[in-house]
Amino acid sequence: MLRPVFDALDGAGVRYCHWKSNRNLASALRGDTDLDLLVYRGDAARFRSIVERAGFRPTRSSGYPSIANYYGLDDASGKLVDLHIYYRTITGATIKNYHLPVESMLLEGARQTEDGVYLPARSAELVLFVIRKTLDSAVLSEALRPRQWMATAEELEWLSKGVSEEEVAALLREHLPTVDFALFRKLRDAIRSDTSTVRRFLLGRALASRLRPHLRHRAPLATVLRTRHLCTTLWRAVRRQRRAETLLSGGAVMGVVGSDASGKSTLVREVSRWLGEFLSVATVHGGKPPPTAVTLAPRALLPLLRRLMPRYRLSRLEADAEEGSTTGLETMRRGRLFILYALRAVMVGYERKRLLVRAHRKAAAGMLVIADRYPTRQPGVPEGPALHFLLEDAHPLYRWLARMEERLYRAIPLPDLILSLNVPLEVAVQRNLTRAKPGGPEPTEYLRRRHAQCATLDFPGVPLYRVHTDGSLDDTLRSVKTFIWRTL
Repeated sequence: MLRPVFDALDGAGVRYCHWKSNRNLASALRGDTDLDLLVYRGDAARFRSIVERAGFRPTRSSGYPSIANYYGLDDASGKLVDLHIYYRTITGATIKNYHLPVESMLLEGARQTEDGVYLPARSAELVLFVIRKTLDSAVLSEALRPRQWMATAEELEWLSKGVSEEEVAALLREHLPTVDFALFRKLRDAIRSDTSTVRRFLLGRALASRLRPHLRHRAPLATVLRTRHLCTTLWRAVRRQRRAETLLSGGAVMGVVGSDASGKSTLVREVSRWLGEFLSVATVHGGKPPPTAVTLAPRALLPLLRRLMPRYRLSRLEADAEEGSTTGLETMRRGRLFILYALRAVMVGYERKRLLVRAHRKAAAGMLVIADRYPTRQPGVPEGPALHFLLEDAHPLYRWLARMEERLYRAIPLPDLILSLNVPLEVAVQRNLTRAKPGGPEPTEYLRRRHAQCATLDFPGVPLYRVHTDGSLDDTLRSVKTFIWRTL
């Protein structure tokens, strides 16, 4: 997807270049790593218009001024492509504490490659590479961090090929006059050799003193920001989290619905992994919500009640009702213990409402929430109200419970989009018999009934994409990713 973008930028006269890590450019163009593009500020509006028309979505904030992130879907590979956009050269280890006035140095000598992307002159990239790597050691706490010395030295050698010392000296005089060539040569030689940590730190301090006019933050504030960055990093490590972006267009709640054995769990897992590579993602199970403080105690009794009263299990009641048995829902209503079924239905509705309300709060904060099953207001279908037949019951308690359940489901916000999975019944039956599931496969008749019910699921006003999951997983994911990304 990148070549058409590069061609459009070139045709519109947008000045830009891929300004660092060009030794690994091929990997970045494949989408394996991000692309770092420096864009001329005067062309920023045209740049944004072109990349957004190409399907790239901006994130809410990079955390730094003059830096933005865009993500786009490559339909062929299914990967998310990360564009890391700079309008000014902000750099300098963990908090990017320097703005180096070298934009013109990078852009003026940029040349176009066979892949259509512009690269800076190698001499310009070399100058900035040596300065960036040296600034990584300008603070003691950062100088002590382990570095990939060999990889850095190899990249330096690659950049140095064909670059004369006269070119480097001229660039320093014009764009970074506070950094003389004699110091630059020491910095370069330290990168080439396995220099001690102390030596690297001292050289970093020498360079930092020359670049003091270009500091973004004075020392006291910089220390606070580094400390905050360290604490945040440690906290994420403890919680096994990573830094994730949120889209500028906001978060969303996506429901994945369909009959049993249609592939809902697999799709939720794969979509979560795909989006979660860069974006803030959470998953919930709308069919089996976790207990709340109110329902925790009754939940603890469920296993015992299921063993003592198997005839009151929902699957048994539904089967009996469908077969016209004398122990169907209407007849079971007259049983002394039917109240337990009604209370359980209200409890599930309450748990689902709490779960999905919280999911929408997360989405309002920018997170993408993927729900395995999603409650519906339709009566008589999976994840819908189960007491609809009691709304006009003669007994006031049952009428009250049915209306309470109906209010709970009406209070559940509609999802932002729905993926409705469809699979032929015979395929679902075969999958059900072969999949590993606690308690064994579902009864075939139960599966047939649920399959018919799910065919009628409806979410009025919600973008819905019907997915046929009897094909290959790769083809299914490719179509699902395209729909999700266009909807977001």
